[in-house]
Amino acid sequence: MIDEGNEVQFRDWLTLQLRARRMSLRQLAHRSGVNVSTVSRIVRGERRPTLRTAVRLARVVRDTADESSATRFFGSLTPESLDPVREVERALRADGQLDDNDVRRVMQVYLQTRRVVPEAVTGAGRAAD
Repeated sequence: MIDEGNEVQFRDWLTLQLRARRMSLRQLAHRSGVNVSTVSRIVRGERRPTLRTAVRLARVVRDTADESSATRFFGSLTPESLDPVREVERALRADGQLDDNDVRRVMQVYLQTRRVVPEAVTGAGRAAD
């Protein structure tokens, strides 16, 4: 799921874009493949969208959106921001059983592992040569 700050920003942006395009929730749901009741609950703030759902909805709106407006609100959804490290951190932060210290500890181990594994693979390859 996207975090609370991004959720509010997304919901506000989506609402404005739907009004500007005179697009109904039903039209957005149909074009995005997201259930209309889910779209409705997201717009009303009763449900936090997953990143996948937010991207699906944004793509439909962005197809007709002014690119500068969409970029301002969706800078965090660019390919650069969807790198594995950020995805892991997002997943950890979405877990309600983990606090900030837990997330930091797991991320430290994850980042150390990412640095060690390529070196170990490279080293093993050299040793075999």
